[in-house]
Amino acid sequence: MSNKLIIFDLDNTILNGDSDYEWIKFLIDSGHVDNDYFSKKNEYFYNQWNQGSLDYREWLEFVLLTFKDKKPEQVEEQLKNFMTSAIEPIINIYALRLLHDHFHNNDLMLLASATNSAIVKPIAARLNFSNVISTEAEIIEGRYTGKIIGELALGEGKLSKVKTWMSSNDINSFENTTFYSDSIYDLPLLSIVKNPIAVNPDDDLRAACVKNNWEIIDLPVH
Repeated sequence: MSNKLIIFDLDNTILNGDSDYEWIKFLIDSGHVDNDYFSKKNEYFYNQWNQGSLDYREWLEFVLLTFKDKKPEQVEEQLKNFMTSAIEPIINIYALRLLHDHFHNNDLMLLASATNSAIVKPIAARLNFSNVISTEAEIIEGRYTGKIIGELALGEGKLSKVKTWMSSNDINSFENTTFYSDSIYDLPLLSIVKNPIAVNPDDDLRAACVKNNWEIIDLPVH
């Protein structure tokens, strides 16, 4: 194992899309939720995200409504179908090459996603991440409540969760740490790691990269 910690964001970094958005779209397309209501809400939140005005907690709890009152084992088959039909086609093969290179170097790998844990876990398993940080979906008495527990893995919250994870794994410095992300929302973590790398960055992050002389990687998305 090398002494390098490599952190990857998920949505629009490894994936050519957003996993929360794709989950709702998958449920609509497969007839599991009301088409009209969920389509309008999904598009509304997605547009808010693109405009930089999203209430992320509100969006995540909207997504988690689809898990409410269900046991994790009750959604396993649905998530398997989701992985096959919605996630597999949007995994960026060029991002997979980056992952492969780091795995080949025996780097310590960490997936850090703002998406809820119910959706992130099967994606992380597909991508061979054994270390995962996400926004935690609350489970009480074996069932999803539809709520979030703890802080969001977004912005300062993602940085806080990464610090907690590092501390529990006896990593006391960001000196040998690289972070790949597409989003200005990840600026707190990008600003503290030794090697920040923007992957297909949004406009605000691209501007921050130019200002700070950070590396930018523009991967093909088709």
